[in-house]
Amino acid sequence: MSTQSGRKSFLIVDDEPIVRMELAEVVRECGYEPWEAGSTAEALGILGRAGDAFSGLITDINMPGTRNGMVLANHVRFMWPHIKIVVVSAGRKPFSGEMPDNARFVPKPWNEDLLTSAIALN
Repeated sequence: MSTQSGRKSFLIVDDEPIVRMELAEVVRECGYEPWEAGSTAEALGILGRAGDAFSGLITDINMPGTRNGMVLANHVRFMWPHIKIVVVSAGRKPFSGEMPDNARFVPKPWNEDLLTSAIALN
């Protein structure tokens, strides 16, 4: 796996390929290299190999399997505190205290300006 140095990559985790493609386009327009995963297990595999290379994570809350996107987001915050986290969902909003520190929530369907501002790194 090769990611650009300087942490210019975002990992997009969503079980819907079309949603991943749309998010990848927004990430690309923000100047980042998008990487895609269709499950939390796949995302953890990618991060396990190259977590330090990523500057951001976008994850849906509702994911198939035993770990949802909130579990992934909190694990990423613990293991890779430098990664900016954006949580998206059409199904539900995060519960109080469920989001990791400094994470942003963007409801689906997203407003592109809100999503772009959540992706932008300061």
